[in-house]
Amino acid sequence: MTITNADIPRVGPETPGGQWLRRYWMPVGLTSELYDIPQAVTIMDEALVLFRDGEGRIGLLGQHCAHRGASLEYADIENAGIRCPYHGWLYDVDGKCLEQPSEVGGKEFCAKVRQVSYPVRELGGLIFAYMGPNADNPPPLPNYSPLIDHGGIRQIEPVRHFDYNWFNFYENSADPVHVWILHGASAYGDQTWGDRFFSADDPPDFEPVETPYGMKIVMSKPAADKDGLVVDEMSLGFPSILQVGDTEFVHGKEDPQKLMNKGSDIEHFMFMTPKDDNSFMMFTVDYYTGPDEKFFEHLKEMRKREEPKDDRKPYDKRPLMPFRGNVRAEDIVTQGTQKLVGERQEHLGTSDRGVIMLRKMVRDAIADAAEGKDPKALHLEENAEGLVKLDSFVGVRAE
Repeated sequence: MTITNADIPRVGPETPGGQWLRRYWMPVGLTSELYDIPQAVTIMDEALVLFRDGEGRIGLLGQHCAHRGASLEYADIENAGIRCPYHGWLYDVDGKCLEQPSEVGGKEFCAKVRQVSYPVRELGGLIFAYMGPNADNPPPLPNYSPLIDHGGIRQIEPVRHFDYNWFNFYENSADPVHVWILHGASAYGDQTWGDRFFSADDPPDFEPVETPYGMKIVMSKPAADKDGLVVDEMSLGFPSILQVGDTEFVHGKEDPQKLMNKGSDIEHFMFMTPKDDNSFMMFTVDYYTGPDEKFFEHLKEMRKREEPKDDRKPYDKRPLMPFRGNVRAEDIVTQGTQKLVGERQEHLGTSDRGVIMLRKMVRDAIADAAEGKDPKALHLEENAEGLVKLDSFVGVRAE
C-alpha cells in the first residue's frame, strides 16, 4: 500500500491513519472526572460513552444503543453496567447485553446482541482505551514515567480541546525554528537563559534524531562560561505524545544557573487524542522530582503572567487576536490556521528537516500497520526502574 502525507491526519476507523492510531493505547478521559453518569466522548471519529459501573469497572461503549439507536449518554448506571433509558436494555462494560425487559422469552435474543465496546485501563490518573484489532490480546500499556510514582509529585492539567487537526500540533514540535521566531517575544525570550539560548540572531543548532519511541529534536549551543554544550531536547513519542523538558526554565522561570549545574527536574508529557479530523483533546501530565514542594503552585502563578499583549488597533477585527505573549495562544493561531497535511501548499526547506523526517517515519508506521505488522513504538522497553521514559535532557553536556 502506498501511503502519502494526505493519509497522516485522517483518523476515521476505515482510514490508514486511523487504523494506525488504533494500534496504540490512547487517553480518553481523566479518572478524576468520571462520576456516576455516562460521559459522551468522540474518539477518532467514533461516538462513544465512557462510564464506571456500580462495581467500579470502567466501560467504553458505542454511544447509540444497539436496539434503536438512543443515546447512552442519558443512560442509567447500575452495578452490572449501563441501562438504556428508552427500552431498558442493559449492557456490561464489555458490551454484552444482559437484559431486555421489553422482550419475552429468556436470554436468547439478548445473547445475539453486542454493543460496540473497547478495553480500557487506568494509569496515573488517565483512562486509556485500546481501539485496535486485537481487543482480546492488546499490546501492553506502557508505564509512561510521569504516570508512575517514583519519588516526585504529579500534576494533571485540565483537558484541553482544540478545533483543528491533531497532527498540526504534533509535528510542530519537530520544527524548533518556530520557537525563537513565534515564541521569541513570549516565554522563550523573556528571561536570561531564553534570550541567550533561543536568540533569533544566534539560534541554537538542531538535529532530528530517531529513537525507539519515535524521534527527538536536539537543540544545542556552546556554553557561554564553561566547557560543553547547552542542550535542550523535545521528544515526539509515537503515536501522539510530546515531551518537553524545559518547562522549569521557560515557564517556571527557574534560575538559569540551575540549568547549567544540574539540569531539569520535570517531565512535561502531552498526550493527544484525536476526536475527528478537525479536533483533538490534549491530556497534560507533569511529574516533578526537584526540591520545591510547591513547584506546581509557582508554575501556575508564572503561567498567569503569560497573558497575550492586547495591543490591537481599533480596526483589528481578526478573531484570534490578541495572541502574542502567550505560547499556547501563539501555537493555536499558527497551527489552527493551517490546512490538513497533504491538502496545503508547502515549500519545505532545510530548516524543515525535522518535519520531513517525522512525516516519513509516520508514513512508514502507517504502512506497517496496514500490512499487519507492529508499527514503530508499539512495544517500548522499560528502564531499570520499570519506567518508559522519553528523552528530555535539558542542561550542559560534554562536547
